[in-house]
Amino acid sequence: MKAKLSKKQLLHEAEQQKGALDKLKRWMQYAMIFSSCAMVLTWWGLTGAGIRFACGIAGVILVILGILCAALIGLGIRNGRRNVEHILRAAGVR
Repeated sequence: MKAKLSKKQLLHEAEQQKGALDKLKRWMQYAMIFSSCAMVLTWWGLTGAGIRFACGIAGVILVILGILCAALIGLGIRNGRRNVEHILRAAGVR
């Protein structure tokens, strides 16, 4: 059996989710900064030989991981915004 939430409860839930979305936006920025730094490591490493080249290969892996993290966080932000819209519509705000 589904319990119906009041308008006040729905608005509170929407505000909480907006706060979570703000945190996700910050994490997405961190992931993008991380992949940018890894790109510098990649460039530096791949222009050398030996252990420096190994750092370049590690940099490539880190760039890929950073991009994947940013993409997953972006997907979460998109779905979260959609969810907030649904909550606000259910509350009769939009």
